[in-house]
Amino acid sequence: MTESPVPHPQPAARPGVVLAGHVLFTLLNSLLFANTVWLMPLLVRLYFGATDPRWKDWQTTLITAAVPTFMMSSIFWNDLLRRVSLRNYLCIYWLTAVLPLGCLALAQNYWQLLACHVVATAGLAGWTPLNGKLLKHFYSDAVRGRAYALLNVVTLASGIAAVYFVGQWVEADATAFRMYFPVAAAIQLVAVAILMWLVRLTGAEHELLPRRPPSWAALLRPVLHMREVLRADRTFLHYETAFMTYGAAFMLCDALLPVLATDRLHMRYEDYAHYTQVVLRAGALIAMLPMGWLLDRLGPVRTSGFAFAVLGLYPLLLIVATLAAGPGGADAGTWTSATVVVACLVYGVAMAGVQMGWMLGPVTLAGSTDKVPQYVAIHATLVGVRGILFQGLGMLLYQLTGSFAWPLALAVLAFAWAALQMRRLHGLMQPVRPAVSPDRASAATVEALD
Repeated sequence: MTESPVPHPQPAARPGVVLAGHVLFTLLNSLLFANTVWLMPLLVRLYFGATDPRWKDWQTTLITAAVPTFMMSSIFWNDLLRRVSLRNYLCIYWLTAVLPLGCLALAQNYWQLLACHVVATAGLAGWTPLNGKLLKHFYSDAVRGRAYALLNVVTLASGIAAVYFVGQWVEADATAFRMYFPVAAAIQLVAVAILMWLVRLTGAEHELLPRRPPSWAALLRPVLHMREVLRADRTFLHYETAFMTYGAAFMLCDALLPVLATDRLHMRYEDYAHYTQVVLRAGALIAMLPMGWLLDRLGPVRTSGFAFAVLGLYPLLLIVATLAAGPGGADAGTWTSATVVVACLVYGVAMAGVQMGWMLGPVTLAGSTDKVPQYVAIHATLVGVRGILFQGLGMLLYQLTGSFAWPLALAVLAFAWAALQMRRLHGLMQPVRPAVSPDRASAATVEALD
């Protein structure tokens, strides 16, 4: 039998103070991670990669696939969150997710870059269950969508500035990443300190006390528990199925964009940063608050379905840009660049809705605060499954056909099917969502697993 922590009275905390502190943490956090995802594959393409294009393409795929693949470890991070103190959890998180990025300053070849990247992505998966827990604790159901949207606006606005200037910096000096990553990693220590202060201010510490001692024997329990939760909560299972379909399309595009941009469109650091990363963040920034408003009124299912439908335009426009560039990118010019800009703008607008549904869908469907980290961790873990399957599939289709059009056309169909799945799920949930809970439907099994 598991003992519950002794509840403590929650100290009064003004919502404005909590939100302001959360905004500051978010701003500092984005200074590092806004540039990590796009810059790593570009370093492979333009700095560390093999001279043989065939190996360079697969080296790039290993980098882009690492982020979603190691999200599979979120389910284990969730179990760790229940077994260690928050202080120790954040220390482990910083050592695994942040410090390896700081060590990129010492990387001398592709394999050293990949090693740092793999460790960092495995550590980054630890943020997801904690973030879900804190969002549930910090904000009420009535305002959580708008609060999360505001935090995303801060992430995007600071990310736009960071990507814009780092893109110019690395274009002027290809070794600038050796200074950027250590400094940005050190700043994360301040961000972690702010988060600890917020947890104490809101009284969330007692909810995050260790509930079980660490145990190597419990290593497989999160996986078994995940299966039980999905079996018990059919609504959550259908939600994850739709996100799996969307994720297949997303991974196909994610694997191909750095290759398409550098090989076919002849972009370098600055062009790639400005035409793709800055533009997509600008689109998301414009749409984020409206998407938060939409989610508070329509819920995560309909909001996600709408976003999936709009996302179908993204690979379609990339196909147009590819065809306009001609064989080998010989005709790449202003028209091609403009098409990529429009594609990334549409992508950013739609991803604002996806981001809202991605985090707040599991938070909403979990019901109780105690179940939120588990639902979010399951959701993040399944990102890894689709990353493993479809990043490689996208690159394989490109290698076999010699064309970006075939995998991108498959992505268009998958986005459309995901939108239809969410539409069907909304119909099944009417007039109210069935009151199915893993606490009741599989209480005996869950207790045994714990």
